[in-house]
Amino acid sequence: MRFSDKVVLVTGAGRGMGRAIALAFAKEGAKVVVSARTAKYGEQTVTQIEEAGGTAFLVLGDVADRPAVKAMIDSAVEKFGGLDVVVHCAADAAHGLIAEMPDEVFSNLVNCNIQSVFWIAKDSVPHLSKAKDKGRLIYISSGSANRSFTPKLIPYASSKAFMNAFARNLAVEFGPMNVLVNVVEPGLIATDRMLGELGEELPEFFASHFPIARLGQSADIASAVLFMASNEASYITGTSLLVDGGATMVPLPNLDKALK
Repeated sequence: MRFSDKVVLVTGAGRGMGRAIALAFAKEGAKVVVSARTAKYGEQTVTQIEEAGGTAFLVLGDVADRPAVKAMIDSAVEKFGGLDVVVHCAADAAHGLIAEMPDEVFSNLVNCNIQSVFWIAKDSVPHLSKAKDKGRLIYISSGSANRSFTPKLIPYASSKAFMNAFARNLAVEFGPMNVLVNVVEPGLIATDRMLGELGEELPEFFASHFPIARLGQSADIASAVLFMASNEASYITGTSLLVDGGATMVPLPNLDKALK
């Protein structure tokens, strides 16, 4: 129960990694603010938390929308009286070739993956700075930010590289304000969204060549996030924890053939 009575806001908590993170915090005693864009998924997360005996509150909103970001943070503070941890997991993963990508698709990715990083930091720091055991701002980035090239994910990977740099520098500004800022970088994680887009065969093929030869699970990311938010990580800020089974240390095999 490392997070008893702590208030935790998780964006993108309706599905996948975000849901796993929200459930893990609730299991260890946190009051969880579930931020989701789709009511059905957000309600499912809240229900799972409450059925397990935890406390949760749903805030609907799109992190690509400026007023929505402020509203979700204000709602969290109004509901639970403060804010101790913010985990920004929501993201857009626009997929396609740059030469063929519509302007509006790229613009939405910028709002979702870049602008929101700034908005969430700006709106949450007045509350996180009042946390008893240091506020925590944790961004969920991606191992793709460390690769020189990920096919058809150039905007996504680039936005995550921005997130890494932003968080590293933000840690210097927010440190004197009683807030630690860190990043968790997932590798190839078997979420329903990822498997729905790529199927099972291709990710399994890639994972078979990793040093840890399996796909990552959402629980792997949740464990890393909870560590970063815990007292065990009270002397860690401005860093990035890569959770990818060693994927970024090996080249992707037969990539062109696999993509066909």
